[in-house]
Amino acid sequence: MIKKLCPNRIKPKLLREQKTEALLVFIRTTLEESYKQIEERGYQFELGEQEDNDYIYKTLEDLLSKLQECVVNSSYLRSLIASANKNPTMMIIAKKEEALMVYYDSLVKAIEIKLLDGTPWIPELVVIALLSEWIVEEEKSVALYPFLADYDYLDLISRYDKVKLSLDKDNKEVVMNMYRISSHIIEKLKNAKYKINTKRNKKRK
Repeated sequence: MIKKLCPNRIKPKLLREQKTEALLVFIRTTLEESYKQIEERGYQFELGEQEDNDYIYKTLEDLLSKLQECVVNSSYLRSLIASANKNPTMMIIAKKEEALMVYYDSLVKAIEIKLLDGTPWIPELVVIALLSEWIVEEEKSVALYPFLADYDYLDLISRYDKVKLSLDKDNKEVVMNMYRISSHIIEKLKNAKYKINTKRNKKRK
């Protein structure tokens, strides 16, 4: 049996809300992978002030714990795809998750295009920039995920902007590239299309 890996899954009904869910699946997966790397190799990018580092990582830890409560991660989707052709029940579940899969796939493809193997990146900044652009700039509803309104995304980004002033050219470019990648991902998500199958047997009058 496939585990959703979240005890209180919030399953949106509207397609526009499923785009938000797809973004949160992407963010949950990114944060889980990021914290795993931090445990193994330490921080890959640190801000100038320890206070800023602590604040950002504690904030994102809190966000991750809330996402793990109500949003699945990519392993659930991958397991579902792998099982769908072997199990009729899984096929039915996969059909219900189809829009989420389409939107999530658009996010993965977007970052793969912009983030080639070996390219330096700051996953924490990408996560913050994605949420800032989606929630603050695009004004997407967080009614299903009210905890998302508890974070000050502009304050979080300002801490990276502050340290950017003292970085050398290469590291400054890495930071700027995170903003470009985030904007590219959001643009692809906004333009992603999922066509609902509305074919029905015609009834004679």
